Amino acid sequence: MVGGRLAITRVGFAGPSVRSDVLVTVEDAPALNVQVESTVYAMYGDEIRAQALAILNAIGNPPLQVLLEDSGALPFMIQARLEAALVKHLGGDLPALAGPQREPKRDRLRRSRLYIPGNQPKFMPNAGIYGADCLILDLEDSVPISEKHAARSMVRHALATLDFGVSEVMVRINSGDLGDQDLAAIAACSPEVIVVPKVESPDDLRAVAARLDELESPANIVAILETSLGVQRAYEIATATPRLIAISPGVEDYLADLRATDREATVWAHGAILNACRAARISPLASVTAEIHEPERIEGYAYKMACYGFDGVGCLHPGQIAPVHRGFAPTEEVLEEARDVVIEFERAIGSGQGAIRVHGRMVDEPVYQRALQTLQRGSTR
Repeated sequence: MVGGRLAITRVGFAGPSVRSDVLVTVEDAPALNVQVESTVYAMYGDEIRAQALAILNAIGNPPLQVLLEDSGALPFMIQARLEAALVKHLGGDLPALAGPQREPKRDRLRRSRLYIPGNQPKFMPNAGIYGADCLILDLEDSVPISEKHAARSMVRHALATLDFGVSEVMVRINSGDLGDQDLAAIAACSPEVIVVPKVESPDDLRAVAARLDELESPANIVAILETSLGVQRAYEIATATPRLIAISPGVEDYLADLRATDREATVWAHGAILNACRAARISPLASVTAEIHEPERIEGYAYKMACYGFDGVGCLHPGQIAPVHRGFAPTEEVLEEARDVVIEFERAIGSGQGAIRVHGRMVDEPVYQRALQTLQRGSTR
């Protein structure tokens, strides 16, 4: 330590196996000096140095020795890493940053939610091409505590800079004070949804909603219930704030809280969350599946969750997305039956009947509504 500060501050990563990142090293010096080492120095070395100097000039050119060891990082990543290193070394807050205005929507397709670790720059630039309905830029479980500050800087620059295509952009924040810091850093960069982990009471969500009001963010909220207490209060939580659009179980943490080892122990929690969401007119979203390289099992999991009544599942790898979408798509046989139900029931309504038989089954209003939902799911095949 020097005068209460770190003698040397390092943020980021470099080395033969690293790509799309930059290691920034900052230490006190008699005068400002910036050095750049890069795997693409011949093409971009001067630009990287100019970018670093511009960032340092904006804070008064402090007397520092700054070394950037670049492994093919994009400009937004260089800025994020350098800002994080400077704030960590000098103190203060991340500078103001705004992003494109995204319009949050309550109702949309959310079959797949792909988690992107907030401290892994190599996954971010191409995240929008995978075809996930939702992308979750994660600041919580996938980010070690030592990387929280740097990940926060990275995620907000990704929000402000990258085109995520048709995917809905979510950010999973941390709990408590860390989560409040996350919100302060990213709110102006227009995430469409804030994912709140470890929710145990309605007040947890009301606090996040109030903070979003203060920050003038229109973002919606998705809650994750990961404890027995949270699941027990599912309906209270589901009705906590108009910003809440969905709830998902956090299966692994829930199992740990139950002291259970068999995933069958989560059946009641899935039912409680599903029922609470439908009663509150919000969306139930199932947890992730650990299967990554077995498409048939991934599709089977998605199909099972769809049959239970969930609207989507979480994904840990891009390879899970296509099987998940297949799992949520009705078969042609199911679609044909649903079409017949809709056609015959609407014809019956026109003639004053309230219930009819279709393919030997009694069809009334609830069956008709389920058939409409099936046809809607089928339109996404």
